[in-house]
Amino acid sequence: MLKKVVTVLLGLCLLLYPFAVYLGLNYVSPFWLALGLLALLMSRLVMLRGVLNKMPWLLPATALGGLAIVTSLFTDSDIGFKLYPLMVNFAMLAVFAYSYFKPPTVIETFARLQDPNLPEHAVGYTRKVTLVWCGFFIINASISLYTALYCSFKVWTIYNGFIAYILIGSLCAVEFVVRLFVQRQHAKNNADNSDNPSIETANKEA
Repeated sequence: MLKKVVTVLLGLCLLLYPFAVYLGLNYVSPFWLALGLLALLMSRLVMLRGVLNKMPWLLPATALGGLAIVTSLFTDSDIGFKLYPLMVNFAMLAVFAYSYFKPPTVIETFARLQDPNLPEHAVGYTRKVTLVWCGFFIINASISLYTALYCSFKVWTIYNGFIAYILIGSLCAVEFVVRLFVQRQHAKNNADNSDNPSIETANKEA
């Protein structure tokens, strides 16, 4: 129980990473803040080591994100902190893209946790969703990089710590609605085929 609580708290701290950096730099130097954030990253990785196979992006995201923070550690500047969200997006993009070309995709793996006998049409749908997420990571990474290089610290914090999560949640919500529509459409087509054996036979022959 304690392990779960600690894991959740670590996750929340890293989820609020942009705000932690924005506020933290008002009280400590980049060097000490970087040490604290690296400790959080490593602690989360240790706590979640048993589920790395279910969260394939965690290790590369931690490695690339940690590399960005190390940059701030050695330069005693905030640039590495600002590049952390970009690195995490790169890691997510790499994992999702790799799974697209080397199935099963990450989305399919998640789907099979609920339905081990995932039908073929559903597998095709998960591949499309994987591509959508890849596109999102590219766009989000681009905006994150722009805010890191050309915007104020406040704008960077608001986008990467708030707006980006709103966009992620919106995409999840839209995908959920589309998934329900696709499932109902497929069920309707199956029902129509069952009522019309000749159509079902023609579909099989096609």
